[in-house]
Amino acid sequence: MHHDRGRDRVMSRESLSLSIEAMEPRRVCAAGLSLSLAQDTGRRANDRITSDATLSISRPLAAGQRVEYSFNGYDFRTAVMTDARHFVPVGVGGDGTYRVTARVVDAAGRTTPLGPTLTFRLDRSAAPLRVALRQDTGASTTDWITSNGNLAVSGQEKDAMLQYSRDGGSWHPTTAVWGGYAPQPGLNRWRVRQVDVAGNASSPVAIEFDLDAARDERAVRIEGPRSGPFVAATGQRVVWVLEFAKPMHVSAVRGVVPGIEFRFRGQALMARWSGGSGTNRLEYAYVFTAQQAGAGMLEPPTHACLCFGGLITDPAGNKIRKHELPAIAAA
Repeated sequence: MHHDRGRDRVMSRESLSLSIEAMEPRRVCAAGLSLSLAQDTGRRANDRITSDATLSISRPLAAGQRVEYSFNGYDFRTAVMTDARHFVPVGVGGDGTYRVTARVVDAAGRTTPLGPTLTFRLDRSAAPLRVALRQDTGASTTDWITSNGNLAVSGQEKDAMLQYSRDGGSWHPTTAVWGGYAPQPGLNRWRVRQVDVAGNASSPVAIEFDLDAARDERAVRIEGPRSGPFVAATGQRVVWVLEFAKPMHVSAVRGVVPGIEFRFRGQALMARWSGGSGTNRLEYAYVFTAQQAGAGMLEPPTHACLCFGGLITDPAGNKIRKHELPAIAAA
């Protein structure tokens, strides 16, 4: 009887152990679950910078299993699988760095050990750039007419790549040194964007400008008194009008406006600009003094030179230097 009582105690302990194990779920024997980015959209395929928060699990789930995940130390959540191998972690949405770990739970509530932590940077958008002419050299600083086709770009994100497109064409990186897409004389229509390290392209910024880097010094004709005998009265005003191929803009330099030289009675005289800035007809005038009054030979201007003071520029801001003026047109 003593032997039987000992055997009963052993059987009772075994029964208690089995009942406790039945009450406490064991861990699933499978190894921990690894995570990876479904799409590493960054510049390098393994830089863990992406615009897509979708995660891949390292193996398919068995029947009745589910994935639980935690990010940045928050409580575990059940993953809503988009297919057999992918899910988008709820709560991961704002740009920033995320650390995610996951485990598998079976139908009985048993779990695998936590898998390795996946750390990645989520970046879902690139900010638009600010684009302007580096120098709007035209008569107005906002007329988009220039002799300098370089663009000033600001708002670039760190390590982002700038891209240019002309006339709605393909995108080209700035590292191409413009190539066949350099600004051309005349109207230029460009779009500029940046592609950040996560592969996001910003909204294109459009810019139009008129490029004129060629100095145009053509004076079409000159109107005014012609060469020959001339009688000058005291206070008499004589006017010559220079007609150019383009509108010209006049400004003073140190208080002196441009002039053209003519001769009367063998003396060199200077007619100064008196009107027409912003048009293609610039007016130059001279008033005779009492000492210069009288009869003599008049020789009209043959040159206009900025060394006589002042500044003349074309619509793009190109400075006009010296002109060989055409013969005076017949009246």
